[in-house]
Amino acid sequence: IDFYSTLGYSFNVAENINYRLIQKQEAVLEKQIKMAKMNYLPTISGFYSYTEKLLIPDFDMTPKNIIGVQASIPIFSSGQRKSKVDQSKIKLQTGQNNKELIEYQLQLQEKQLQFNLKTAIEQYESQKKNVEVSNRVYNSIRLKYEQGIVSSLDLTTANNNYLQAETNYIQSLVQLLESEINLKQLNSKL
Repeated sequence: IDFYSTLGYSFNVAENINYRLIQKQEAVLEKQIKMAKMNYLPTISGFYSYTEKLLIPDFDMTPKNIIGVQASIPIFSSGQRKSKVDQSKIKLQTGQNNKELIEYQLQLQEKQLQFNLKTAIEQYESQKKNVEVSNRVYNSIRLKYEQGIVSSLDLTTANNNYLQAETNYIQSLVQLLESEINLKQLNSKL
């Protein structure tokens, strides 16, 4: 099993899904500031109406076509527009601070997961050697038992030690796989 390839990659915070969500949120907050600033701009609206009457009275002064334009120039708002712009700027600054915090946390988490993976690899290799040694000891004691040199208690103890070594090996393999999955998940490589 080659888990060393996982150790050699370079971590890119921008590939993490949580970081990308924070970036999208920051973009939305920037657009909210622009929208709040748009409240300072004048608005112009227009309309057109066409009316056709089937029964026309003798004296009718209503025109068939009506065109209209309305302009609204914001002058006074008692600071409400400025307050909304300021609130949007504060939200953006908070979002940027959160982004920096997430980036720092992800880098710290990556270092921790790298360390966990290295430790799990070392543990796995150690347990693998331990299984080999326990198997050799068990086989040796089994041969001695068959020759009548050792008691069945010694054989049972050697067998228990071998089974415990196998259990530890399997647990270290599971821990190694979990460590690798966690590291790949952090970098969105699953």
